[in-house]
Amino acid sequence: MNERKQALPVGSRERKGERGAVMALTAIGMLTLLLIAGLAIDISHLYNAKAELQNAADAAAMAAATQLNSTSGGIKAAVSEATKVLNKYDFKVDVTLASTNVSFASNLNGSYVDSATAQSNPASIRFVRVALPPKPVNVIFASLVISQTQNLSATATAGMSVGLTMNKFYTAYTFIENAAAPLMPNTVVSLSSKAWNDSAPNSYKVLAGPDGDLITTGTIHAYGYSVSGYTAAQLSSSENARYARIGTNTRFGDYSVHPNANPTDEPPDTITRENITYQQYRDLQGAGTKDRADGVMNRRIMTLPIATSAQYNTATRVATSNRLAAFFIRRKVGADGVLEVEYIGERLVVPVGTFQPGSVQMKELSIPILYK
Repeated sequence: MNERKQALPVGSRERKGERGAVMALTAIGMLTLLLIAGLAIDISHLYNAKAELQNAADAAAMAAATQLNSTSGGIKAAVSEATKVLNKYDFKVDVTLASTNVSFASNLNGSYVDSATAQSNPASIRFVRVALPPKPVNVIFASLVISQTQNLSATATAGMSVGLTMNKFYTAYTFIENAAAPLMPNTVVSLSSKAWNDSAPNSYKVLAGPDGDLITTGTIHAYGYSVSGYTAAQLSSSENARYARIGTNTRFGDYSVHPNANPTDEPPDTITRENITYQQYRDLQGAGTKDRADGVMNRRIMTLPIATSAQYNTATRVATSNRLAAFFIRRKVGADGVLEVEYIGERLVVPVGTFQPGSVQMKELSIPILYK
């Protein structure tokens, strides 16, 4: 007996064909979504890697700029600090910084030279550029449309600001100079301790704090301006010298003068050897030398107000400063109270300060700025 095949209705055959087409379109759609998601992940990975590199370059350039101080040792220290900061980053890609990746210039958009060339004329150097070399970053899904390996790099430029009109955290002294023979850059001067009512030149006074108390160590937490009044503490010559020993000798790791002084509250410098020049000091820093592992860099550099004899009022104890300037402390203050310092006189970077257009500039002082 012949079996008859029952034909499917036309509508059923059409619905079966539609189910097959939907499955194919669904599969293609899912694949497309996966590819889009994969591309998004790859692109996000590239952006994150680029941002990581750029942040590192910015930080390295700023660290290098803090060391610019118009000396060859500052150039060496800039390279050292840039490398040190970069090594603190935990990169997902292999990043190294060679000295050839750090370059220097006198003008922001000028020609950048290597560190060796910059050291031959350090007084003109104001900017430093850190260029991280290209590093390969792999992608997966994006390799369908771009190369599987993308080379990423980053460049940052930092440098000195214009001369400041305000410097914060200046040191608790004021120096009295001779108007007829002012302090000259790169010269060593021995300043004697004088009583509050003595305006003799080539002397120093310990300043009074904002609330009347003496600030004997570290720095005054106040704002220092040029052409401003600074009040000296009402001390005798011997008292002045004693406070000078307390405020200065801790920077050399000597805590014998004050029973409560300690390395935590008044840290020493990283280099505590005496009777060296400022250039030697910076060369030691550039070579990575440390006499004290618990020290703080540049503690032996102090910025403070300078006034002439005529600008110090012996009745009110107010010194009207014509500038704030930086000095390098050559040695500890002895029993004679003599403070031996080297007047730096060149532009260098200090941690905190501002510039107000129209105000009197302290052209010897600047702060580090990230330019681009």
